[in-house]
Amino acid sequence: MFGSVVAQGGSFLSMVVLARLLGKETFGQFAMVQSTVVAMTNLAGLGLGITATKYVSQFRNTQPDRAGRILGLSSSVAFLAGLCFSLVLVAFAPTLMAGTATVPVLRLSAIYVFFTTLNGYQSGALMGMEVFGRIARISLLSGPTAVVGTWALAYRYGLTGGVLAQGLNAFLIWVLYQIVVRQECRRANIRIRYRGAWEERSALIQFSIPAVASSITSSTAIWWCNRLLVTSSGYAELAVFIAASNLRLMVLFTPGVVARVVSPLLNNLLASGEISTYRKAFWCCVAGNGVVGLGLVAIISLMGTRLLHLFGKDFTGSFTLLLLMLFSAVIEIVATNLYQAIFTAASLWWQVGIGSVWAGVLMLLSEQVLARHGAAGLALAYLVAWCISAALYGSLAIVRQRNLVYEK
Repeated sequence: MFGSVVAQGGSFLSMVVLARLLGKETFGQFAMVQSTVVAMTNLAGLGLGITATKYVSQFRNTQPDRAGRILGLSSSVAFLAGLCFSLVLVAFAPTLMAGTATVPVLRLSAIYVFFTTLNGYQSGALMGMEVFGRIARISLLSGPTAVVGTWALAYRYGLTGGVLAQGLNAFLIWVLYQIVVRQECRRANIRIRYRGAWEERSALIQFSIPAVASSITSSTAIWWCNRLLVTSSGYAELAVFIAASNLRLMVLFTPGVVARVVSPLLNNLLASGEISTYRKAFWCCVAGNGVVGLGLVAIISLMGTRLLHLFGKDFTGSFTLLLLMLFSAVIEIVATNLYQAIFTAASLWWQVGIGSVWAGVLMLLSEQVLARHGAAGLALAYLVAWCISAALYGSLAIVRQRNLVYEK
């Protein structure tokens, strides 16, 4: 928790620093570049992080050789995917950012795409090994470094410096992850194997293909909605929405940490046949995180839109925008925790279906309300999309729990 506070706090402060140094209009341009880069990174990740978490937590004790082959395959695919998608970003930057002056900056962000893609599988592997203390130490170093680097480079080079700072921080995290992954693998008697790694392609495909399909739909929807907001209301309105989104991350933070810790534990319990303990832990996580989310919403709501002024005096938004963003975060927390039933059941194609519904609702509703309501309209679209997704996740979770009892 402490490590995650530092990491998330570093990310939040970096956004505040950028907003204050760049101003609302340029920060909006940064937000659009960031939205494009995140979409590309999600695609390049190929679900390797969640695959590593799933199978390392499942096989680390019983089949360490198989866990090593899966890590070998994941690292090879991550390198190739990161390289390919980085080159695609460089080549197609003029198409993605047509009519803007941010094409060189978007090309520079290929550094971030490459190293973040590699970090995905390494982070997943460490989560699967449940070495949360070591993950925290990496966050303790990378969080403050991100803030200092962002301030120094953005102050000197503006928008270009802000994007470069993100790439350099991703590189630093990659170096630290490399060291820790190899040390923990030796400690767990897991040898990262490349010979024979292709034999584990079925495990990779089982998670990667649906994960990629889900990433395509969600990332495309988010990017398209941000682009639509810029087209209808300008970069300044997107800047306000991204500022509100960063406040929303405060609500998601603690439940997100709990969910990341619980995920490999649930998977290990299920693999060990401890169905009763699994079910109790699952529903406690859903209910507990939901209550925590509501408490955080209440606290942040008392501060009101004054929190937006952290990003600069020009950042103003309605209380309606803030409330919509905060309550959509609570529903997202519940939906994300209910998703664990799909993750542990290895049935990620359900995630593709629900993710497609989420993306469809978000895009259709955004097209109807953005022109009139701007950022608040986009926040409303997110709230409705998450409500529908949570209902679908909940239905599947209930069915899954009943099946587990029957199987037992």
